[in-house]
Amino acid sequence: MLNHRSGTLYEDMYWIDLDNLKIVAEETNALIEKEIVYSDATKKVVENSNGLVTIHSHPNSFPPSISDINSNFTNGYLIGIVVCHDGRIYMYKAMENISVDYYNLTVVEYLKQGYNEDEAQVLALQEIKGKFSIQFKEVTDDDM
Repeated sequence: MLNHRSGTLYEDMYWIDLDNLKIVAEETNALIEKEIVYSDATKKVVENSNGLVTIHSHPNSFPPSISDINSNFTNGYLIGIVVCHDGRIYMYKAMENISVDYYNLTVVEYLKQGYNEDEAQVLALQEIKGKFSIQFKEVTDDDM
């Protein structure tokens, strides 16, 4: 996944069924930068499956976007994983939809305090995690 999209702003995504530990859908031919568009085949798999884990790449190495968080909730995924080209890995789970405007305003507040875009997004997600029903964390060596 990381090799396939290295040097681009395109993302790849896989859906894994935990019942059989198999990849049941994939989107690896994105035509829109920094976005995953579900094909009809993927939509059908998502609609007819329970217990899916998603994993997708973020070539810009930012944490999960608010769209990622909301998609996790909307589609009822067990967990989402983002792998970044800088080596970071994030896990997330949403039990409710989060307002995109609220998230964006929260990011802007951190940017005004002098944080860069990456830091502002991480801090916004941490703040939202404290106020709403989402889980979010960076996977580190401490988790082993």
